[in-house]
Amino acid sequence: MPTPPLPPPTRRLVGFLLVLSGVLLGIGMMLKVYVSVYMWYVNGAQSAPALLLSAYLVGLLASGLLVRMGLRMRRGESDRRDPNTNEML
Repeated sequence: MPTPPLPPPTRRLVGFLLVLSGVLLGIGMMLKVYVSVYMWYVNGAQSAPALLLSAYLVGLLASGLLVRMGLRMRRGESDRRDPNTNEML
């Protein structure tokens, strides 16, 4: 049995919290990327923070996805699709 959808005020609150957490995560990841690039420039590509640069960039992507998911939730857009429609995915 599927769970019922959230009421609109709760959905807006959860969407706001997702956007806020995505923005804060993005700020933190941008700072880490900056430090990693600086360490790469100073110590070369073999320094420890420079090796984690790809992980920090994935975290930056995740923060963008959190913001996108929060905005969709605040707007009330449904991500469910009708499986019986004749359309390409």
